[in-house]
Amino acid sequence: MSGFIGIVCGLKSEANAVRASLKAAGVAASKVKIGVSGADADRAEEIAQGFLDEGAKAIVSAGLCGGLDPTLKSGDLILGERVVSAKGDIVIADKALSAAADKFSPRHVAIFGSDEIVDSVEKKQALFQRYAAETVDMESHGAARAAAKAEIPFIAIRVVADGHDRALPKAALRAVTPSGGVNVANVLADCIKQPQQFEEIFALGRDSGAATDALRRDFGGFLGAFLVALDL
Repeated sequence: MSGFIGIVCGLKSEANAVRASLKAAGVAASKVKIGVSGADADRAEEIAQGFLDEGAKAIVSAGLCGGLDPTLKSGDLILGERVVSAKGDIVIADKALSAAADKFSPRHVAIFGSDEIVDSVEKKQALFQRYAAETVDMESHGAARAAAKAEIPFIAIRVVADGHDRALPKAALRAVTPSGGVNVANVLADCIKQPQQFEEIFALGRDSGAATDALRRDFGGFLGAFLVALDL
């Protein structure tokens, strides 16, 4: 069967890790299209809708996420069993794709889709308690909405970067550009104003780097299994 899977990432670094993983797994470039939302749910929805208009047979949200559940740690790979948001959206992962992913034994969790950066431990605790979601990111709910409206299979495969007990330094709040890159000038400017943030940024970068390495190592296997499940 002809067709492809549309993959939505939040950052360019995530998309690069996905591309490297797909290449290592021998996934044909014609079987995937990758878009970067800049950690913006509306943009993620637009990208996913564009893929659907082009004939995508499934939408996958891929990248890093924040941990809300104390039992999750940095580097843990998760499958978004459902995606929820403050607007009341609830999108369930496709059963066939979920079954295909289970051969790699990811942990099944609920993802809270946030339209704002969840920067404090207190905010993470509140989301965990209110929505019973174990992780949080800023684009899965947008991609999920587009797939649900089109009644096309959706699933999220992500890796925990910052755990439930890590607050994000202020220097990280202006770090992501609309195109999904990193504004190094903003980060350095904020750190110079508050030098103690250098250590916090280093720790966050270390955890994010390890999580990105896990995405690069493992994602290609998932995508290959999804292609088989979809007969692509």
